[in-house]
Amino acid sequence: MNTSFSRMAWGHRWWIIPVSLGVAMLLSIIPYPEWMGFAEPHWVSLVLFYWCLAVPERVGVGTGWIVGLLMDMMLHTLFGVYAFMLAFVAMVGVLFHRQVRMYPLWQQCMMIFAISALEVLFLAWVFRITNDIDLRLVYWQAALTTALVWPVVYTLLRFARRRSGMVQLR
Repeated sequence: MNTSFSRMAWGHRWWIIPVSLGVAMLLSIIPYPEWMGFAEPHWVSLVLFYWCLAVPERVGVGTGWIVGLLMDMMLHTLFGVYAFMLAFVAMVGVLFHRQVRMYPLWQQCMMIFAISALEVLFLAWVFRITNDIDLRLVYWQAALTTALVWPVVYTLLRFARRRSGMVQLR
């Protein structure tokens, strides 16, 4: 690849990716009202999945792993749980980025729901083993709200990416 093309295409706008992931991490640790309970969306997964779809040659499994390790440290969970989960999300995003971009937004929401449901299932399994917590029906609310929030996250990040002039290299 020609490095001048790479600089021209990326410019100095790469900072949008870590800033958006940082904002998502902050949204994940802020306390939510009690009535919202278990319906907190998986913000980091949404933002990571978007960047894996938009620029899969720059954001991938390694990024998911690193962000997941940071989430493990921030949330004081078993080390590697979020790293594994976010690496899985990134892998799905990178492997299927061409197909998912062709789907209408409502089908993307269905895919986000499936990925979030797998996240909930994995987290519940790990926390069941480590903390003896039972999987209840209310945990699935997070998968539903994550899917419902996807169109907003997708639209905002696409606007930010296009506004900054960051284009895909492929």
